[in-house]
Amino acid sequence: METEDLLLISLGGAAASIARRVAERAEAPLRALILDTDDATLQAITPVVGVATSVFGAKRLSGRGTGGAHSLGAGAFRDDAGQILAQVGSPRLAVLLTCCGGGTAGAAPALLEALRAKGVATLAFAVAPFAFEGDDRKRAANVLLPLIETHADALARVPLDALVGADADALPAAQAFSRAADRLAAGLGLLWTLVAHPGFLAFDAERFRAFLTHGEAGGLPFCFADVTVSGEGRAEAALAALREDPRFRVGGIDRLANAAQLIVGVLAGPDLRLREIGAVMEGLRAHCRSLKETLLGTADEEAREGTLSVVVLAFGHPVANASEAQPGEAPRPLPRRPRGAKPAGTKVLGTAKNRFTDVAPTLYRGQNLDEPTYLRRGIRLAR
Repeated sequence: METEDLLLISLGGAAASIARRVAERAEAPLRALILDTDDATLQAITPVVGVATSVFGAKRLSGRGTGGAHSLGAGAFRDDAGQILAQVGSPRLAVLLTCCGGGTAGAAPALLEALRAKGVATLAFAVAPFAFEGDDRKRAANVLLPLIETHADALARVPLDALVGADADALPAAQAFSRAADRLAAGLGLLWTLVAHPGFLAFDAERFRAFLTHGEAGGLPFCFADVTVSGEGRAEAALAALREDPRFRVGGIDRLANAAQLIVGVLAGPDLRLREIGAVMEGLRAHCRSLKETLLGTADEEAREGTLSVVVLAFGHPVANASEAQPGEAPRPLPRRPRGAKPAGTKVLGTAKNRFTDVAPTLYRGQNLDEPTYLRRGIRLAR
């Protein structure tokens, strides 16, 4: 895949900080578009080759932030949708990064829907707030995430606490976010290198796109983690780190062990051995009890000699209720929607076909209760 066919899009100030880190450290050319309603945030970003910044919603917000209101973020996108889509162009794959505790993230569902209409495959990383940020931001994220899931081709919910590690609660907020941002930026950078500059086992980017858009429901959930190790037994060390990575723990469920599909990238220097690739893949297959499909790619660069990095995207079905799964039992999946199907009343805040505008749908355990029961449960009514 040509670099021009890949685009990183960030929404909001916190996501802008992560995107800047990705661009500054990228080992492969990176094209990125950093979007925000707050002009001051974008003015503070150091220029990076290949990265464009753009303020949107100035007519509505006068270059200021949204104050945490998702409806303002959604409205700001509607005001300047044409301008934003012109800057996006026509990449084959767009990676969207947004932090769901802030209001600018409210633009994400409408942006994803517009990208799908343009034929752009979308891989969304939605960052959930720290636990110490409070219930208000957590509730805001929980309202927005199902809307993003509806319109993205694939969605990863990335908890900041998991990125920081076990000592998240003991760290100052700024230091915790910096550590989380660095770790997520490193993982996205590895993913970018893998797709933009594949090695002797080429990562088939068109297969990646086809996997995201092959007629299954939009919003296919996935978990994402990366590890970098060195020294003797590095393949085994990478496997052990991946199996214990907190980013694969969702609601007490090991999402790696229950993955149905894996996308695996192995990045190393010219000292990479086939035995190491085989050990990584055999170990992952042994750990993943429900695995049906695997996409594998490698990237090799001189500068990586002595290290081994493994990037894993573990795809699977959403869990109906994690507490219902018995020990050792795979969680029960929710029924999948046909690709492109839009549950009634779950459009972007402010555009839903409900009685009121700028009001979020009523969501419970990932379901929109404003939608009739027979539609949610797939019951066909006699006419």
